[in-house]
Amino acid sequence: MSELHAAFDRLRPQLCHCGLKGECLGCKGIEMIRAQAEAVVAAASQPILLQVAQESSMKDMATRFQAMSERLMSDPDIRRSAEQMQDRLMADPETRQLLEELMRRLGGPPDQPDQRPPT
Repeated sequence: MSELHAAFDRLRPQLCHCGLKGECLGCKGIEMIRAQAEAVVAAASQPILLQVAQESSMKDMATRFQAMSERLMSDPDIRRSAEQMQDRLMADPETRQLLEELMRRLGGPPDQPDQRPPT
């Protein structure tokens, strides 16, 4: 922030018409911009704004991931491979239990009855 204040201080004499008394539009404009810059820096350092920015970033990433997975799953070969991998993973009882626990913790859909015969 100090570099920004120094830049404003260098710019002010170039715009001033009142002898740096703070009465002209040049001086008032610099002070207005200085106050706005300080407000932006203060707001950006607030935890809630950082949290909102992180949440927005996560939503954007989730949207991109969803679009990518939809494009990939539209390919029949990739879809078939993904289904085979899922079948292999879910065939292992320990892996299945871990995935179900993960989905519960992430707020996934409630447990559905097992659609496959037990192995």
